[in-house]
Amino acid sequence: MSKPSIEGFCLSTMAFERGKSATFASEMKRTILILAYWMTALLLFSVILCSTGYSLPDALFLASSLLPVAVLFRYLLAQVRFTSRQKGIRDMSFLTLFILTLAYLAVHLAQAAILTLHHQVFVTELDVPPILLNPVFLLAILLLIIVGDYFIGRLIEQRLPEVEETITFTSDRQPITLQRQEILYVESCDTETWVHATDGSRYRNKRPISVWANLLGRDFLRIHRSFLVRISACQGREGENVILGDLRLPISRKYKTEVQEMLFFEKS
Repeated sequence: MSKPSIEGFCLSTMAFERGKSATFASEMKRTILILAYWMTALLLFSVILCSTGYSLPDALFLASSLLPVAVLFRYLLAQVRFTSRQKGIRDMSFLTLFILTLAYLAVHLAQAAILTLHHQVFVTELDVPPILLNPVFLLAILLLIIVGDYFIGRLIEQRLPEVEETITFTSDRQPITLQRQEILYVESCDTETWVHATDGSRYRNKRPISVWANLLGRDFLRIHRSFLVRISACQGREGENVILGDLRLPISRKYKTEVQEMLFFEKS
């Protein structure tokens, strides 16, 4: 009688291992593609610097010094929110000045390091090419790198979607397991939440909607204190509502800006 249970255990273990292998392979491909993009961006920027008189090794070194600035710029730019036009413009102005200061500092430190490597420590002037001191050129290069990284990320998400992850929770004292893509939206109703699935079924749960938001991650968007929706299922906006098939779910004022930005990028 014990043999079937052992076989069942072995089969489930093999399925789990296959799932781990598929996840690892997918993550490796995504990482390789992202690294390939940044290496390509580094090489192209170095070629541009070579046209200003740098040798290829020096150009690579100088370009590498600006990549951390581009990464920081990308992260901070994502934090800017235009909840009001005045606040958005002010934050963008401060961010631009901060990034330009870091870029100038990185360029001068890299130039000093290059002179040191060439045993020209006693040179009084760093002789940085004028184009590298042009704020428009520096911002254009950094923004091109950021935009390229954004579109590469979107392409990777489309071509190499993350392996489906199951979500397990308790509903009416019964364990329920759903694939992430099977969850359409989560609704908060006083002391409990309702998990609405794509097949029309719904499951009652005691887990707060804020916990569900952390659990489901970036694939889901909070549009209201009572609603958390799957972004890929959103078909757009209609007035102050998000369209999910035949459903119209309200957008609260608190989340309105974030919903507008997110759905705009998804549509683009």
